[in-house]
Amino acid sequence: MKKLGYTSLIINALVIIVLAIALHRYGGWRNLWAKVNSRGIEKTYFHRKNLFEMLPPKDGAIVFLGNSITAGCEWSELFNNPKILNRGIPGDHCDGMLERLDEVLRHRPSKIFLMAGINDLAFLPPSKVWLKYERLVEAILTKSPSTTLYLQSVLPVNNIVSPTTVDNDDVQALNEKIKQFAQAKNLIFIDLYGAMKDLDGNLDAAYTQDGVHLNGAAYLKWKAVINGELKRNDF
Repeated sequence: MKKLGYTSLIINALVIIVLAIALHRYGGWRNLWAKVNSRGIEKTYFHRKNLFEMLPPKDGAIVFLGNSITAGCEWSELFNNPKILNRGIPGDHCDGMLERLDEVLRHRPSKIFLMAGINDLAFLPPSKVWLKYERLVEAILTKSPSTTLYLQSVLPVNNIVSPTTVDNDDVQALNEKIKQFAQAKNLIFIDLYGAMKDLDGNLDAAYTQDGVHLNGAAYLKWKAVINGELKRNDF
């Protein structure tokens, strides 16, 4: 009986070890959790990307470029401006935006409002995400020098409302890099993190139901922040 018990313990231990090794090779719990919560995102990504490529160009457009947080708003209606194009795709990351940048730039945009990095932070530390972000921004500046580029901070998350794979310390570290880069390149940095956070530095629970994505009140706040930054500009 004891021998049977020892055998069972050994088998269980081996199973745990094998699972741990597999999980490590897969990228850890954060990666697994992100994959579980992004089921279907890949198909949505390619459907939306294909649609954008089929739409006619809009010369001088104002482009909002980003991931699902950008995709979740009707920007043209929010600002009552038909020149605005929404180029947000759920699940997108810095490399993905770089890969589809030609579609964005074919519109010869007058302005680009960029928000990127939150999905990258689900898998990588801020230092590595920054390298990808910087590469994306440099590509925009090089390929479309006449476009006015606005670097919007990454938003905080709220892991109390709902657990996410991102930590706000990482978000703040990335935002600091973005802010410093904007200052060095004479670009406009738009601090949406500060506008959306609560007293504890989390995404205000009044703005979200899942800890990451935004409701209508949050997008109205976003609009107010942008209007504040652009009050001396024709938008």
